Amino acid sequence: MKKKLENQVYDTALFPTEWRFSAAIVGLIRYFEYHHISYQKDCKWEGWEGIAYNEKDLTEARFLEFAESWYGASFPHKKAEQLLKQGCSRGNTWTEEQIKEINDSLKGNTILKKIVKVKFDGSNQEEILPVLEENRETIMKETFRNKPNMYAGFANSNLLFTEENPNCRLLGYNVDKGRKTRSLSYGFHKDAFQATDIREFDWIPFAFCDTYESFFVNNNLDIHTLCHTADNLKEIMEQSREHRESDRTVLLKSMAKIEGLVEFDVEVISKRRDREYFESLYIRKEALKAMKKLPDLALLDFRYKLGEGYWLNVQEEVLDCCINQMSLDSLIEQLLKLKEREQIGYLQVVIGQLIYLSVEWSEQMDKELKKRTMRSAENYARETVRVLLDRKKKNKIQSYRQKLISAITFHDYDRVNEILLQLSSYAEIKYPFIYHLLEDGEENKEVALAFAHALEAYEKESKEEKEA
Repeated sequence: MKKKLENQVYDTALFPTEWRFSAAIVGLIRYFEYHHISYQKDCKWEGWEGIAYNEKDLTEARFLEFAESWYGASFPHKKAEQLLKQGCSRGNTWTEEQIKEINDSLKGNTILKKIVKVKFDGSNQEEILPVLEENRETIMKETFRNKPNMYAGFANSNLLFTEENPNCRLLGYNVDKGRKTRSLSYGFHKDAFQATDIREFDWIPFAFCDTYESFFVNNNLDIHTLCHTADNLKEIMEQSREHRESDRTVLLKSMAKIEGLVEFDVEVISKRRDREYFESLYIRKEALKAMKKLPDLALLDFRYKLGEGYWLNVQEEVLDCCINQMSLDSLIEQLLKLKEREQIGYLQVVIGQLIYLSVEWSEQMDKELKKRTMRSAENYARETVRVLLDRKKKNKIQSYRQKLISAITFHDYDRVNEILLQLSSYAEIKYPFIYHLLEDGEENKEVALAFAHALEAYEKESKEEKEA
C-alpha cells in the first residue's frame, strides 16, 4: 500500500501489505542505502510497519547508477570497461584472449553495437573508454530494460520509469494493449482486470536474488525482518553458486539456516527467466523445521532418466515432500524397485538416508525407540547375510529380499511377517524386532524397510554409477 503524507518530514509511505509492495520496499531500501538517502524505516499505519521517504529522491539517474553497481559485470559495458582499465594499469599489455573478451563484451547487446563503432585492437582503449562514459546512461538504461536477468525478467520493458499505469507493470499482471482484448481469454472483460501499479515497482528486481530461478521471501513481520531475510538469502545463494544443486534446493536449505525463520509460515515468490509470470510457494514452519533435520543433501544427489524428458531427481523429490508435508514412502519404494531392477549400488546409501529421515519427519511419539528397533533389524539382516553366505546360499538372500520388497511396496504386512518368519526359520536366527511388525505393520513399516534394505550381499560400487 502506498500513501501520500502531509505536513511531515517525508511525503510518501509504502507498507508491505502484499508481496509486490514488500519487494519494492526491499529494493528501495537497498537503493537508499547505496546513495545515502535519508528515509524512515518504522513508519506505522493500521498495524503495518513500512517506510517513509521523499518521492523526489527517486530519480532515473540515481536508479541507473544503483543498477550498474548492483549487477556489476552483468552489464557488458561494465565488464569491458573494467578489462580496459586493468590493461591500462598493466602498461597496456594485452593477450589475444583478453582482446577477444573485450570485443565480445563491446558487442554484448544491441545498444553497445550501435554506440561503440570501433573494434578494440590492443591500443585504442583511450578512444573507447570516453565513448562508454559519454553514453553510460543510455547504455545502462537500454541494457537494464532488456536483459532477462534484470528488468525484462520481471516487468514489461516498455513501462520502465513510467508513472502509475492502468494495469500493473509486472509480468503476469500486465495487459499488453497492443493485443486484441478478446485474445486474453474467452469471455474476458477488460474492465474486470484490476492490478495496482506504482512507479516503485521498478525497484522490485533488486529484492530478488540473482539466480536463474530467482526468489523473494515475503517475511513481512516488520521492516527489519523483511530486509534481514532478504540479505541473508542473497548471501547464502551467492555462496552456493558453485554447488551442483538446483536454485530451489539452495533456497530451502538457506531458509532453514536463517535464524528465526522457522517460527512462521512463509510466502516465497519465485520468478524463472523462462516464464512470464511469478509463482507463490507457501512454506509452512513445520516444513522448515523438517528441513533442519535433513542429512547432508549431497548424499541424496541421485538423478535417473525414467523416460524422454522425465528425470527422477531425489533431492528435488525430498524437498517437495518436505514443503508439502508428504510421506517419503512412495519415493523409498520407487528407489527400492529401481535398485532391484538396475542394480545401482549407490542407491544403498540414498535409501538408507531416506528411511531414517522418514522416521524423523513422522509424528510418532517415541522416535528413538523406533530408530533403535530399526538398527536392531539391520544388524539381524547383516547376521542373516553372513550365515547364508557361509552356507553358499547367496541366491536365497536375493530371493528373500525381493519377496520382502514386493510385499512392502504392496503394503501387505501379513505377507511381510510371513516371509520374515520363514527366513528366521531357514537361517535359524530369532528376530525379536518382528513383534513390532506383528503388532502394527503399517506403523512400523520403517523397521521392515530397514531389514530389507540391509539384507544384501553386495560389493560397494563407486559414486560415479549413481547417475545413469
